[in-house]
Amino acid sequence: MDIQAYLTYDIHRDWQLALMGNFNQSRYQYRPTSRSTAFGFVTYALRLFSVFEGQEDDRFATRMGGISATYLPAKASHPFFLKFLASTFTSREVEGIDIIGNYRLSEIDINPGSENFESEIAVLGTGIQHQYVRNRLDFQVTQVNHHGGLEWPAWMSESGHSGHFLEWGANVKHEWILDQLNEWERLDSAGYSLQYDPDQVLINSVIKSKNELQSVKISGYAQHQWTYKVPDVIDLQVTAGVRAGYWTLNKETYLTPRVQLLWQPLGRSRRTTWRLASGLYYQPPFYRELRAISGQVNEDVLAQKSFHVVGGWTWDFFLGKKKDIPFHFTAEAYYKKLWDMVSYDVDNVRIRYAGENNATGDIAGVDFRINGEFVPDAESRVNISILRAREHLNGIQHLVRDVGEPEATPVDDVPRPTDQLISLSMFFQDYLPKNKNIRAHVQFNVGTGLPFGIPNDNIVYRNTYRFAPYHRLDIGFSAKLWDRSWAGRRPAHLLRFTRNTWVSLEVFNLLGVRNEASYTWIKTVYNTQYGVPNYLTSRSLNLRLRMDF
Repeated sequence: MDIQAYLTYDIHRDWQLALMGNFNQSRYQYRPTSRSTAFGFVTYALRLFSVFEGQEDDRFATRMGGISATYLPAKASHPFFLKFLASTFTSREVEGIDIIGNYRLSEIDINPGSENFESEIAVLGTGIQHQYVRNRLDFQVTQVNHHGGLEWPAWMSESGHSGHFLEWGANVKHEWILDQLNEWERLDSAGYSLQYDPDQVLINSVIKSKNELQSVKISGYAQHQWTYKVPDVIDLQVTAGVRAGYWTLNKETYLTPRVQLLWQPLGRSRRTTWRLASGLYYQPPFYRELRAISGQVNEDVLAQKSFHVVGGWTWDFFLGKKKDIPFHFTAEAYYKKLWDMVSYDVDNVRIRYAGENNATGDIAGVDFRINGEFVPDAESRVNISILRAREHLNGIQHLVRDVGEPEATPVDDVPRPTDQLISLSMFFQDYLPKNKNIRAHVQFNVGTGLPFGIPNDNIVYRNTYRFAPYHRLDIGFSAKLWDRSWAGRRPAHLLRFTRNTWVSLEVFNLLGVRNEASYTWIKTVYNTQYGVPNYLTSRSLNLRLRMDF
């Protein structure tokens, strides 16, 4: 359930008051019964069969309220604005899991000519996996903000003009967090509890903690934009600024400058724009980055830091027989040097942070995008990105061992969990030739696999595996049921109380592709691990009714 409200009221010609509220509540219930997953290679295949007891029941609730007052006087010279904001945000997350899985891992016969084709020929392991979770996280964030801006011209003549725009802001934020963790996992293989001990029964993992934190973050920024324009010659913008902050929890103070240059020739090449930006960017951690996998909180975690260099180029051009169809092409290249990073692992839909500044890294990539009306009045787009994201854990000599090689090779860095070499996204839409109110769209996404590692052993040999490439095709159809402009000829229409109404039917994952989402790791009594893939949702339908008032 989601309820949102946004109200504005002009209390004076120069003053506007705004109120915003949001309430969201969701519940996730999951009761597994059984699973059967076959995986492997052409000459060797395994099958995992599991029967489950129990369920998962997660609840999430968020509430937000805010008020703002904006002062924007009508001034012909030196226009400026002032804005004052106050808001509070609360959230509660409750995780409840109690699931017992009885599994059987076996080798299956994949010889089509065999009498035992697709039958079990050897049992590699049987056992029980019991996961128990009772976690609760409450947090409240209250803040007050101020933003302001002032514009004034430097000079103006027949040959050109120059101007200045000064912008500033300040923020004071109070954070309160109450976190309670209670989770454990029991693994059993062939009647033996893992880790195996002949004298006692050991639980595979136990996390119990209770943390309460209160802190204040203070931040502010100031930036100045200088513009210089000569008609039919050049349009130049230079923006320079600085951001500062302080956090009472870790006592860290930071000051980060940044600058951006935008240049647009106005002659024959007036349809192109060049951009270059650089600066320091510090990201103070939120609570999740402070909490290690063990549940302990490290209050000394510093802001994650990076140095950015970004360059971009845009080109507006026209196609078609009459050169009347506008298109917009954007190309960007970027490099980011990272330090004081908080490393993390992805566990299904959970992100597990290390809880310390234990890594350095770098990211480089290029993005290309073209969008326009391949069909008149129907916007379409194509995006392609190339990315390289690497990291290095401090004090660790990372190793890589190729398949079939007995010796490992030292490497300077390893893939980050976001290291996706290529991703491609295409979206096209069309409509009936004589009726624009009935439309269809197609969206296609493809990307190379993301890296991952073995849970609880993802340090030296870090993120050495990759998911299979992701690809998905969606198709949708929509029809406009009502438009207010039709009121003259349909005055008694059932939907006349709306401005416009659309109904749509979408088919997600039209081809039913089994895209990998995560891996379930099965251990034998000899501590050998097998990774069993888990898959994202297959083909599904989505029926939506949208009303605008």
